[in-house]
Amino acid sequence: MIGSIRWNFIIGAIAFIFTFMFSVGNNIWLTTLLRSVYSFAVLFILVFGCRWLLGTFAGFNQWNSNKTELGEGDSDGTKGTVFDAVTPPDQDEELHQMLKKKVDAPMPEEETFSPLNPPKLSTKFSETPEELAQAVRRMTEE
Repeated sequence: MIGSIRWNFIIGAIAFIFTFMFSVGNNIWLTTLLRSVYSFAVLFILVFGCRWLLGTFAGFNQWNSNKTELGEGDSDGTKGTVFDAVTPPDQDEELHQMLKKKVDAPMPEEETFSPLNPPKLSTKFSETPEELAQAVRRMTEE
């Protein structure tokens, strides 16, 4: 997050004052005061969200880390707040050596393709048509 919470209070107070000034002539003082508090709260939260978005997604936090590296900021206050990911050096030669070893190794004999042979299902039709009719009648009765 960039800046400090002081910005939230300043912009919220400005919103409070302007809302109070423009509303006091048209409303009773309690309504004016309530609407001014609402405008303070809304702008306080909006500025907080904008500060968070700018600090997180826009990368303005990196400015603070660059200042500390140059000795301009407090080094103890920012330790552990920025993650600096470094990619490993190129390992192309090692990769080529590993691939050469695999190419030089003897290939196993190709296995012939054999599809799965699942067991065949068998059905019993030993029941007579009368028994089947009785079963259907029982099922319809239930």
